[in-house]
Amino acid sequence: MQKHIVYSLGATVLWGMWAVLVKISSTRLGHWPSVLVYTIFSLGTVAVLFFSLGQTLKNMNVSGFLIAGLAGILGGLALVLFQKAVSCGPVSTSTALTALYPVFAIVFGVLFLKENLSSLNVIGVFLAIAAGILISI
Repeated sequence: MQKHIVYSLGATVLWGMWAVLVKISSTRLGHWPSVLVYTIFSLGTVAVLFFSLGQTLKNMNVSGFLIAGLAGILGGLALVLFQKAVSCGPVSTSTALTALYPVFAIVFGVLFLKENLSSLNVIGVFLAIAAGILISI
């Protein structure tokens, strides 16, 4: 099995467990304390991995830094919205709907990165949208 498939499946399983734990923690701590606590632990986890793998921030590309910063802001806002969704509704629906974010990544990739889609990719996008509609009914 190719490395990217193994990593993707690992992330998928961990995100599934994460979503359930977010729901449980939000009911016990409340929305904002839960978001803050798991974000702090997430930052700590990434920092430990970063430094233990010998990474460095020397010779950093400024535009890359700014783009990564913007991604962090958008990701943080998305986490807050996801947390709100699972706090006030079922984790099953909220997780399934937010898992459709690749549809937007595909559209943005085509528009801004000039990526190409095959006819099967286009069919997959439409099926994903249909699934999102059916899940939210």
